[in-house]
Amino acid sequence: MARVNGTSNHGNRRLLSLATAVLISAIAYRIYLHDTFALIFGFGRVIQPIEDFPWDCKRIQHPLLEGCEDIWLDHNNRKLYGACTSLTSRTGWNPSGSLFNVSARSRTDHISVLNIDEPGPDGLYGLHQLKTDYLGDLDLHGFDVSRVGDRQRFWLINHRPPVDPATGEPLDPRKVGANSTVEIFNLDAPSNTLVHVKTIASEAIISPNNIAVDNDGVGFLVTNDHEEKAGMFRDRVIFFGGGSLTYCRSDTGRCEMATNEGCSFPNGVVRGRDGLFYVSHSASGVITVHENSDDGFVEVDKIPLDVPLDNITVDKEGNIVVAAIPHSVGFMQAADDPYNRVAAASVFMVRKRDQKHAGLGENNYEVIKVIEDRDGKFLPTTTVAVHDVQTNRLFLAGGFSPFLSICQRGS
Repeated sequence: MARVNGTSNHGNRRLLSLATAVLISAIAYRIYLHDTFALIFGFGRVIQPIEDFPWDCKRIQHPLLEGCEDIWLDHNNRKLYGACTSLTSRTGWNPSGSLFNVSARSRTDHISVLNIDEPGPDGLYGLHQLKTDYLGDLDLHGFDVSRVGDRQRFWLINHRPPVDPATGEPLDPRKVGANSTVEIFNLDAPSNTLVHVKTIASEAIISPNNIAVDNDGVGFLVTNDHEEKAGMFRDRVIFFGGGSLTYCRSDTGRCEMATNEGCSFPNGVVRGRDGLFYVSHSASGVITVHENSDDGFVEVDKIPLDVPLDNITVDKEGNIVVAAIPHSVGFMQAADDPYNRVAAASVFMVRKRDQKHAGLGENNYEVIKVIEDRDGKFLPTTTVAVHDVQTNRLFLAGGFSPFLSICQRGS
């Protein structure tokens, strides 16, 4: 009898321990993870069909427009540039997404160019790619462009495979991550060639996603979407936050971490026409606003959008244009099968309020949903969108899309 009672007590203790663990897990989920899961998986989120919005959209498909993770619009010279690669390459070698299949690299990454006001008889807008004198391979992700002197200067994130610095032998990126750098080029317009200027490499460039050049055309800010280059727990940042912002100088090549506070998979970044830096955080659905001053890199505002965010751009009027991911599971499915699936996409515009008319304590920014495509009818699996104020058009591209979309606003 004593043995039976002992077994029963032992079982009761195990049940009590299990119940306590479940209770603690439930409390922890409710306190720490509930909002994150709701944001990422879109519990209760209403995704609208594209017919709800006053845009006429069309797709442009061409091998040079595959896998365009980021695009940049030259408002003055009326050209659209894209950092593109084959989808086979993007779906195998994409360090930002912890995809480290080196053998999948196409080694044909390129900057594509469209003359946005000249569609031409084939409707491809004079599509071509820039040549480059770079001796190595480019594995492109985010980029930025700024005028320096009489030329356009390009800052390109390059996810090179890792090699042993002593022997030059390849290393396993699953263990050490990518050898990511920032490559700086000047555009020689007459020859349509990117001329290499400098490579910026630093331990502070950990897992770069995107880049924004400062007002002086020398400093630039990089978003590190992960805290580590590789490792089993690298992707915990999606649920628990993390990452950092790094500030570099093009002239000295020196880079330093600007901040890691409040980072939650920092993704897109742009310097606004107000001189402030805007950073989108994929895992929190928030845009943080930063000032680079003599006092350091200071967060001055937050803009909640409550949806996973990707790249952000700025239009000629200073509005921030945000690509969002309203259905994360659909996005991951499209990333795995980009030729046959298209994920739902959203684009928001963030406008700074006129402070003379803003109420006391009112948010400094107005957030407007510009377009949404619940069923993937016209928009790509969108990672970036730009707005051309002059013609009121949207240009949308995706790192996991075989096409680019152009939308014209109707009357």
